[in-house]
Order: sequence, then C-alpha cells, then structure tokens
Amino acid sequence: MSLRDRELQHAKRLQNVSWAIVTLLLISVLLYEWSQVHKNAKLVQLDLTRNNLYQGAVNLRQNWELNNKPQHDEVAKIPFSYTSLGWPVVYKNGDLDCQKIWSLLSNGIEKPEYDAFSYRKLGDSVAYNSCLYDIGINKKLAIFYINDRIHIVSNLSP
Repeated sequence: MSLRDRELQHAKRLQNVSWAIVTLLLISVLLYEWSQVHKNAKLVQLDLTRNNLYQGAVNLRQNWELNNKPQHDEVAKIPFSYTSLGWPVVYKNGDLDCQKIWSLLSNGIEKPEYDAFSYRKLGDSVAYNSCLYDIGINKKLAIFYINDRIHIVSNLSP
C-alpha cells in the first residue's frame, strides 16, 4: 500500500468520523428541542384542561340558574350539590370527592388526564380543602372552594 493510498484512507476515515460527529450532534440537538416542545405542549395541555374543567363548572352553574336553583342534581350518574352561589360540588363523607368532581367537571371525558390525585384537608372546615391532581411534568392542578366559589388553579409545582 502506497503512501498516497494511506493518506486517502486516512482522509476517508476522518471524513466518516466527521460525519458521525455531525450526525450525533444533530440528533442530540433535535432530541433536546423535542423535549422542550413536549414540555411546552404539556403546559398547554394543562391550561386547556383547566379551562375545560372551569367551563364544565360554568355550564353546570348556568343549568342551576335555569332550573330555579336546585340544591342537588345528577349528571352522568354523579349526584352532586350546589354551593349557595351555584357552583357544583361533590361530597363523600363530608369531604370533597376529588375523583367525582373531576368526572363531573370534565364534560364527559372518559380517560382522566391526571396521573394521580390527593385530597388536602386544611383544618376542620371543608371550605379550605382542595383536590390536587398530579398532571405530570412536575405540575399539579387544584380544585377548591372559597366562600362558595369554585377555584381551579394550574401550573402548581409539587
């Protein structure tokens, strides 16, 4: 093998290694950008979920107004009551029933969009208790009632 052939082989190897490095660099940049897009998409999904839940509560409140302000009602086999201001609330043994509140407000979405939920009890009063739903990406969504008004808050960090 001549010196010229060795130089050509060396140049070819160097070119192949360069292409491999460029390819790996492009793949790593694309994976990083995809993770950022995925994270932003999850945040948008979280906001849309909050808006959907709030719209479900608004729809039920409007029905309360139109139906002469009943104290109790039932939707999709979920019995619930209304606060004095007409916001829907579901109780189980005197505490908020987080799973049924989600089902009631989610406008019939079959699959829950949360990974897990927890009930946070603050003191003796149900008025300050809240349902916390783990949405993923280290964010939580909370549903709670203050002064008979529903509050739905998203983007909470654990």
